[in-house]
Amino acid sequence: MGIYIINENKLTIKEQNNLYPKDSHFIQVDIIKAIMIFLVIFDHTFPWDPLKNNMGVALWERISIPVFLVIMGFNMGFSFDRNGERSLRKLYSWNYFKRKFWRYIFPFLLLYFVSTLIGLAINGFDPDALNQYQRSWSFEHLFIGILPFYGPGNWFLPVIFWSILIMPLLYKGFSGKLRWRIITLILCYVVELSLQLVILFIFDPYNIAWYDFTALYDFLFYYRFIVTTPFFMLSAIGLGMWISRNHDIFAKQNILLWILFPLSLFYLILYQFFDFYFNFILGDYHLFVFPYSAFLFLVGIKLLPKKRDNKFIRGITMIGKSTYHILLTQILYFAIIISIWGDHYGASIIGIDSPPYELNVVFVYVLINWVISIPLGVLWWYSETKIHNYRLKKKNLDINSI
Repeated sequence: MGIYIINENKLTIKEQNNLYPKDSHFIQVDIIKAIMIFLVIFDHTFPWDPLKNNMGVALWERISIPVFLVIMGFNMGFSFDRNGERSLRKLYSWNYFKRKFWRYIFPFLLLYFVSTLIGLAINGFDPDALNQYQRSWSFEHLFIGILPFYGPGNWFLPVIFWSILIMPLLYKGFSGKLRWRIITLILCYVVELSLQLVILFIFDPYNIAWYDFTALYDFLFYYRFIVTTPFFMLSAIGLGMWISRNHDIFAKQNILLWILFPLSLFYLILYQFFDFYFNFILGDYHLFVFPYSAFLFLVGIKLLPKKRDNKFIRGITMIGKSTYHILLTQILYFAIIISIWGDHYGASIIGIDSPPYELNVVFVYVLINWVISIPLGVLWWYSETKIHNYRLKKKNLDINSI
């Protein structure tokens, strides 16, 4: 297999359009998204201790959110390219926000209404018992996308909502010449690292006493607010935007990923197997792990099927298109599990109330959660898509292209 180099800066507009055809759709991206949503539900099912801690999850299972972040940047960069808009006024258009409302906000509002009713019914219509967001939910949390009837994965919704506001501006930086793209990517790293340092030096989390409830509550409140924005993980979205300019793994611009990938892999090996981490970095999702996921995404784009030429691929791509609705569905599903059994790892449901867990029994629980969450999410997406496409047919606006 030969390695070839593409310098898209030297291509004419016509040649660039041939390189990035406007009517193309990446089947590979749908397949990757489908795999990642399976991993998300797996993550919310398997207990950490002792199972996931001994399964090397940092190298394969915990990549789901980083990959989704990379895909967010990639999809938006490619979508803006396809539309051919460059000015901020046109990027921040009414149609842009309208499409995002129907794609993301409307399903969330529907989830909020339905989940609150279910949560109240399960908890005897006691609003205090309904509160499941670390027992500290307040009404202002709703404005960043945190539900009172909280389930795992809900924290990612504000990341999506915030990204609607910043994606056009971010794309503006990545749509220029190569030097501006480099500067924009560097700024993504600077913003992310700066937020990590703000948390470290302002709240000093390593020195908060567990019995100092005021300091602990303040730290957790502001920490959760910060980590539920895309700014805290901006380098992953930036890498996705970077890749959207040329998704070929052997393109000259992607030498950057070939350099960052082994460094990121080395860090993850140290983190997973030797408990190494940098004290100034909090959380599992940060600038040292994202290049690993971004490189795997490039490999997937290169190697995965590019056509839906059989029923299996068509089924997987349908799951990939439905990942947002599957996420919403599993949030509600696990919220019900938590409300009834007190733990979304579901030990009581499958008859293992405490460690040690039987691996085969937990796998059965994983299968149950997949079978419930994924088909219901796909059905929700499919029904909503048909309704919206019918309503918008005269305007020639297809919800699947958002």
